[in-house]
Amino acid sequence: MWEKRAPPHAPKPTLQVTLKPKTELRPLARGGAAEQILDDLRERILNGSLKRGDKLPTEREMAQGYGVSGATVREAIRALVTIHLIEVRHGSGAYVTANAEQLIAQSLGSMIQLERIEVQDVMGLLGVLNAYCAELAATRATPEDLAELRAAVALLEHAAGAADSEAGLTRFLLGLAAASHNPLLAPICRFLAGLQIDLARQTSGGSAKVWREATASLHADRHKLVEAIARHDAAKARTLALACHQRALKVIAELG
Repeated sequence: MWEKRAPPHAPKPTLQVTLKPKTELRPLARGGAAEQILDDLRERILNGSLKRGDKLPTEREMAQGYGVSGATVREAIRALVTIHLIEVRHGSGAYVTANAEQLIAQSLGSMIQLERIEVQDVMGLLGVLNAYCAELAATRATPEDLAELRAAVALLEHAAGAADSEAGLTRFLLGLAAASHNPLLAPICRFLAGLQIDLARQTSGGSAKVWREATASLHADRHKLVEAIARHDAAKARTLALACHQRALKVIAELG
């Protein structure tokens, strides 16, 4: 499956590996081998040559195929695990996971820290994206999506404690993102929604009373939003989602 080959008439040795018969071969120049293996495997995963769920060859097979040491292969594998493209299962091997949620969360989280982005900027972006989610949901939501949103609203209304309130808010925000059926927008909104949940948790101090009082003022807004989505009223859903988000931020600010 994996072969070490050198292109003809090359002035110095190069590395090549064959994953599948139909996979185009690409030489790897010597020097920085672990990084080159990382780049090669990452490209194969991202272009679909290696699909989610595929098992990678063994460490020995990869070392032989690339013409490098086992330590070099392990270095590349560790890097792929770190960036959430593969996972290593003890006693089984390395498998492609390519978890988009984790990739986006890692990238956005790093950017927020690196650029020292303020909370209000993050939450402002979430408000705009939530509004777009609602607009898309009004045209794309399935009966199952609507049922999930209504269940989340019901959980918030009948929450017995802070844990139920947090679970209900999480379920509502994630349900709204999922109902957009936009493969890029949904995971971004889910990541930012997690930050909103963390902010609400910190400002409430875990108090059930505070959670109830904070969410009670939003029950009617959320009901209206879900029904606008159910009526396929995209403009209304967008307006209500933005208003609901702004009200939520105001409540959080008052708690702080």
